[in-house]
Amino acid sequence: MIRTENEVDFILRRLDSWVERGLARRAVRRRPGPVRELHIELTHRCNQRCVMCHHWLMPRQDRGGMRRELGLDEIRRLVEGSSLLDGVESVVLTGGEPWLRADSVDILDVLARRFPQARVGILSNLWDADLVRRRLAEARGKGLARLWIGSSLDGLGPVHDEVRGRAGAFRRLMAAIAMVRAESPGTELSLNFTITPRNHRQLWAAYQHAKGLGLWFGAQMTVNHEGLRAPEIAAWKAAELARVAEQIDGILLDLCRGEGAAQRLLEGRERESLWLWTRLLYWARLKRFALRPERFFRDCLAGERFVMLDPEGRLFFCPVNKHRQIGGVRESPLDELWASPRARAERRHIASGRCACWLNCIAVPVLDRVLAAGL
Repeated sequence: MIRTENEVDFILRRLDSWVERGLARRAVRRRPGPVRELHIELTHRCNQRCVMCHHWLMPRQDRGGMRRELGLDEIRRLVEGSSLLDGVESVVLTGGEPWLRADSVDILDVLARRFPQARVGILSNLWDADLVRRRLAEARGKGLARLWIGSSLDGLGPVHDEVRGRAGAFRRLMAAIAMVRAESPGTELSLNFTITPRNHRQLWAAYQHAKGLGLWFGAQMTVNHEGLRAPEIAAWKAAELARVAEQIDGILLDLCRGEGAAQRLLEGRERESLWLWTRLLYWARLKRFALRPERFFRDCLAGERFVMLDPEGRLFFCPVNKHRQIGGVRESPLDELWASPRARAERRHIASGRCACWLNCIAVPVLDRVLAAGL
């Protein structure tokens, strides 16, 4: 296992200095920023059985849940009737497994028409390549040519299978990736690794595998959701977390050398390399978070940048705090919920710093903003 060398420490010290300067410059904001991202959980249903996930268990515990999922017309009325969403730049359909919804492509079409300038993506486990093929063909038939798909790589071979709860999951994931690339070459693909006690030894191997495929690769620590119990609750040992940290050191070194980070600094290409600095800082802070979870930035964008809805249309601000719901869009219009006393109370909770997470979806926009201010 390669270890971080002095060049990485030098680069991270420079990045940390920009973060400190950016935080000082943005210490006081006059008003919250606009909503930029819309995340909709289409369904809790799933065709995998991940050990760290609550979604697939919920239909078993509540047989009527599927009938309460927001329908196509409800989603259309929601997005067309909300001025709050006018500035949305990114739309993400999640689950469960979103492709299990027979109307998932119709929903994508509604969203793409409402937000023509937005990046539109779907998070899929890619278990069923035939299903994905049919859905992508439907999407192409509707002129949806700019989709991206995010999936999960939680280890290699049997380790991925074990975490995903289905024999053959790794083989089928690789086959689906090959199919998407061959038949829908305009579809972007990315992979994310959820670090659990079961698979923590394979973070580096999964990173290298994704790199060999030419795919973006991210990671996060598994989240023990309050009130949403998964089959397994992560209980970490110090030696396991040390192993995670060691592998992140290797990833940092590989990214720095592969992307010429030191050379970029020496040549004064700091501003054009913001994407790289954000990526390096994400991994560096992920290491810190793994060893000791803490809130790195008090000024979190949850509650202002992201509109997140569960399958029944209940609004929440953060994936970690899904149990702290604001209300349902069936009972009140989204724009009213956003400005409601319950929403203001939840923003005060977020601002208090009592919650902590380090997820790409939440952390990267904060890092982008802070770094841009600090450069």
